[in-house]
Amino acid sequence: MSGEINSVSRYVSHILWQAFVLLTMLGGAATIAPAQTSFFGAPKASYEEAEFEPSEAEPIEISAEYSQQWEENFVKVSILKGNCRIQQGDAVLRSRQMVIWHRKIRNTDRVSVYLEGEVRVDLPGESKNENSLLVNLVTQNGVKAKIRRPSANIGSDDDPLLKRATQQRGIPHDHQLKRAQFIVEETPMEGPEFAPVPEQELNVGFRRIRLFPRSAVPYNVQSFPSTHTVPPEQIWVITGGVNLLIDGVDGLGMVDMSADRIIIWTDGRDTQNFNSEIRQSKETPFEIYLEGNIEIRQGTYHLKANRAFYDAREERAVMLDAELKTHISEVGENIRVRASQIRQLSKGAYLAQDAWATGSQFGKPGYRIQSSDIFIEDRYSTPWLGSGSMELDPMTGQPVPNRRAWISSSNNTFQIGDVPLLYLPYVTSPAEDIYFPLTGLRFGNDRIFGFQAETEWDMFKLLGLERQPGTTWKGQVDYYSYRGVGLGQSGDYKGSNLLGFDNVFNGDAKMFYIHDSGTDNLGLDRRALIPSTKDRYLINMHHRQESPFGMTLTGEGGLISDRNFQEEYFESEFDTAKDVETLLHLKQQQENWSWSVIGRTKLNNFDDTTDWLPKADLFLLGEPLFGNLLSWTSHSSVGYGKLKPAAAPYNPTQDVFTPLPFIADSQGLVAMTRNQLEAPFNLGPIKMVPYVMGEAAYWEQGLQQQTIDRLYGSAGLRSSIMFERIFPDVYSPFFNLNGLAHKMVLETDYSFSDSSENLSNIAQYNEFDDNAQERFRERLVTNTFGGVLPPQFDPRFYAVRTGAGRGVTDPYYELVDDQQVLRMAWRHRLQTKTGPPDQQRIKDWMTLDLEASYFPNADRDNFGEDLGLLGGHYQWFLGDRTTVAANAYYDLFDGGQKLWDVSLTSQRTNRLTVNVAMQQIKGGGGLDSQILSASLGYVMSQKWSAGISTAYDLGENINRGQTLSLTRTGADFLMSLGMTYDQSTGNAGIGLTIMPRFGNFGTGPADFSSLFSSAAQ
Repeated sequence: MSGEINSVSRYVSHILWQAFVLLTMLGGAATIAPAQTSFFGAPKASYEEAEFEPSEAEPIEISAEYSQQWEENFVKVSILKGNCRIQQGDAVLRSRQMVIWHRKIRNTDRVSVYLEGEVRVDLPGESKNENSLLVNLVTQNGVKAKIRRPSANIGSDDDPLLKRATQQRGIPHDHQLKRAQFIVEETPMEGPEFAPVPEQELNVGFRRIRLFPRSAVPYNVQSFPSTHTVPPEQIWVITGGVNLLIDGVDGLGMVDMSADRIIIWTDGRDTQNFNSEIRQSKETPFEIYLEGNIEIRQGTYHLKANRAFYDAREERAVMLDAELKTHISEVGENIRVRASQIRQLSKGAYLAQDAWATGSQFGKPGYRIQSSDIFIEDRYSTPWLGSGSMELDPMTGQPVPNRRAWISSSNNTFQIGDVPLLYLPYVTSPAEDIYFPLTGLRFGNDRIFGFQAETEWDMFKLLGLERQPGTTWKGQVDYYSYRGVGLGQSGDYKGSNLLGFDNVFNGDAKMFYIHDSGTDNLGLDRRALIPSTKDRYLINMHHRQESPFGMTLTGEGGLISDRNFQEEYFESEFDTAKDVETLLHLKQQQENWSWSVIGRTKLNNFDDTTDWLPKADLFLLGEPLFGNLLSWTSHSSVGYGKLKPAAAPYNPTQDVFTPLPFIADSQGLVAMTRNQLEAPFNLGPIKMVPYVMGEAAYWEQGLQQQTIDRLYGSAGLRSSIMFERIFPDVYSPFFNLNGLAHKMVLETDYSFSDSSENLSNIAQYNEFDDNAQERFRERLVTNTFGGVLPPQFDPRFYAVRTGAGRGVTDPYYELVDDQQVLRMAWRHRLQTKTGPPDQQRIKDWMTLDLEASYFPNADRDNFGEDLGLLGGHYQWFLGDRTTVAANAYYDLFDGGQKLWDVSLTSQRTNRLTVNVAMQQIKGGGGLDSQILSASLGYVMSQKWSAGISTAYDLGENINRGQTLSLTRTGADFLMSLGMTYDQSTGNAGIGLTIMPRFGNFGTGPADFSSLFSSAAQ
């Protein structure tokens, strides 16, 4: 645009000169090539219609994921949801959900269909979209339905979809399918008093421009032609604040822009007189210069600038001193890009130069990513791991690619304030992952690992790879001055329709390696253990997949370098997480029956794990017989097991070890079937359940590699009776009481069991403890009992006494023997009402359970004492934030367990949390410990919080350890300082964690346990 502009003021000439400078900049070269993709949606549409009637000779075909069907007044009513589709001949209708009324009269089927949600109608040669639609179809050739998961439940009249459909069906409609002509809806808006152009139809080859005052003050217009250009141009200079709307821009819908002053250039041959509404061909030049408080809105993009130029025909723009903001719906947050210059290179593609990006809403945040160039574009992708719930293209049947705002940047520095800390030459990621690849940083020092620097990285961003939906991938680089450099990888994933099949799946993986130059400190007598290898690692993977018909597939893989690596570096996982195993498990469950097959192999020779090559189980639960007079429960199992004791530590003088007595080097066929019959009945208010159970089991090799056949039987009687009394007038706001109900249940279970084989001859193929507990038992015999395990501490005999293996479905069915026992329980519930008057619910206010077992043959079954396994469980819920709890487990014979604990947990205010507990562990062999522990968490202000905990053993008069943490929650960073002392390991440490606050973009620490353990957790 180069023409002389005459008869304008000097001020207007100055503005035009600035516009010319912006035009020159718009022609400059970009440093990052844009992708030719679109972001903005098409304009809304309405339809002028002409009839199209499918032939009645064509059948009607209906398909959906789910259906609910019933009959009313000889009319079949169906509610369909999920990928709904109905077709008759060449007419195809699709929606997310629909309601169908189907009436058959002689050979004619009449179908009324209400469609809702992303409705698409495909007619011969044309298609259209609606929010909802009601049509009538008639066929002489039948109706075919293909529903993946049908249900015969009667629909509720309160169903919102059914109510909307019924309402629409009751309104007179012309329900024939229609051909469509595209018409853009007009949005009525008030403007200045200029003569509007008469309304005319706007098709896809035209654009509409509308102008309105920015405020209540009308704008001023100067209009003049420029005859020195070819073709001649018409120029309008508008001041006083103006809002300009452009409809019909391909892929952008409506472009909304406002500024204090604007200049418009367009073709002077078609437009000479100024109007508040202009309609013109999309090929007509239309260029705008904006100045002062500029705001431009395009779809989800919102831009601000001091000066800008926009070319509507070429769909390009340049903005100076600009800011781009877009909302990321996946995380519910906004991102901002601030730059000296932002160019719109094409639809949905922007280049920001000398820019920084952040998710903070502060004008200049405390941290940011400073880049020489930031390229923002819209990318379209399909997941590599399952199709998820993606929409299918009705024409191709293929998944519609996901649109994601994408950011690529070069010459990046992570800055705190104006201080650069880290540099990366190139970063690319979705907009929701705008931040620097470093996601976590921790420094610490202690006596086991020395000085520690631990870092966590987002690997997708670090490597410039596209993040797939539902996946995370973290990298770990750690330095320990006493141990070495550790490298790790971890991640998880989830999705649906893996490999195109109907399923829901999730999984995770974790790997860590270190060349370890130090020694392990595991506490007490294991403070200086020399590892069996310096190259230490852990690999652990899980996958779970749920499919139709109750199918579940689980896969696990795990490998650890040596016996103590997981306990040293990942102590929390070793103590509480599932064992590291390698297995494949397939299960199907339907109603009251299920079957499963498992294959498992042991890769870590220091664990007590059975190889199953493979094992199959079949379950049937509560099958009624003879008109519900009897109930039958069955469990059968068969497999080839390979049992091998754990290998001893390579340094047993340092790491004491005694093999578990019930684990042997045995293998072979293992088979079992158990069946139980129950005959429940009521004797007045007493519920009586007599039962009989029988088992036949076979082990090809027992503890001494001998063949074992076992027949086991058990018969007994269970009974229960409940008493209840209500006190409606009990009320206390202090104790949170609103009425009181006392419910009491008395329970008994008498059983007589007989086994043809002694438990001491049977190897334990089905383990009942995890690896951490088995590792403890392997040391307990030597370091606590001097090499001989007292029978009171035999875990298998304890399991027999408690009845842990008596149930039909119990997995460790080896754990039964001759026994006669009467188990008794007395259970109390004090309940009250809570909640608003119109939505009150019943909750437990206080609970008490008392239990005891009587053994008629006490010498055989309970070390000579008639009574045993005395237990109690008490809880008092003093409101929703305070709980008093107590538990006790006692045996009366010499050396028996004497365990109890009592605790108080309170969070009476939002700022203070207190927990105080006292626990006793006492038994034979001089085992006597009474531990008093306390913890306190206090929020001092919106920015500062603190926590402290301590533990002291009163029985042994030993300090067990303390932790202290101080946390500051700032606008940009979360920082926590932690200190810890552990008496068992003699370790004292201090740690500092710094994490940027990314809002919903990233996750902060759920707790600061990592501060108190010097390991690669």
